[in-house]
Amino acid sequence: MNKLKHIIAFLLIVISLVSCSNEDNETKKSENERVENKWIVGNSAEFKSIEFDHNGNYIITKNRVSATSKVNEPEEILVTGTYEILDTDIFLLSNFGTVKFDDSNPGQIKFSIMFEGSNTYTYELNVTKAEDFASTAKTNLLCDHSWKFTRQKPINDTISIINFSKAGTCFTTFKIMSQNIAASAEFGKWKWKDDNEDKIIITQIKSPQWIIDKDEEVELEITRLNNQRLEMKEIYEDKGYNIAFDTTTVKINNTLSKIK
Repeated sequence: MNKLKHIIAFLLIVISLVSCSNEDNETKKSENERVENKWIVGNSAEFKSIEFDHNGNYIITKNRVSATSKVNEPEEILVTGTYEILDTDIFLLSNFGTVKFDDSNPGQIKFSIMFEGSNTYTYELNVTKAEDFASTAKTNLLCDHSWKFTRQKPINDTISIINFSKAGTCFTTFKIMSQNIAASAEFGKWKWKDDNEDKIIITQIKSPQWIIDKDEEVELEITRLNNQRLEMKEIYEDKGYNIAFDTTTVKINNTLSKIK
């Protein structure tokens, strides 16, 4: 009887620990989902937008006025890196600082910024969610997954991850696992070529491992798209090149890890 009681007590402890772990994971997932958008800044001449993707990447778009520009037009510059949750509503952005996310008032969402090396929040940005692409079956499939480049077969020691946001941003990350250096990331723009949604146009990505044509604009034909597989074809100098991706679970925290 005592042995049975011990077994039951042990099982209750295990269940409790698993439940707590699941609750923690759900909390982090919930925090990520709240911030995973492109946010347009409305009250700053310096900051234009902040976007977070579901792989743990961020991209901040800023204005910089060129001293040599005759018309004094702002130039677009980017700050990029990875982010992690420090606490509820507080996110640590690598190479940048800390951002506090406040959506308690849905009509007045704010980001407060504390730059790296500082202990004071010096910016309070009023933001609104960027307009997403229309929700369609293909758009949802493309954007709701992270894609691992395979070239039909897995590439030993290298990982290329791509994901597409519904705000039109294309995130691509490359990592050589045997080298003890951080992953490199590139950010560009993507859109459907037309309403048929069988071809996409990618621009402003200069050197992704999986694109052959590096002319700032690439057209890719989607030949297969489902919950497990993304296949595309690129035509370069009248020759077709097949590109294949598998879905993957990714966690990025300054480096890529836990790739399944």
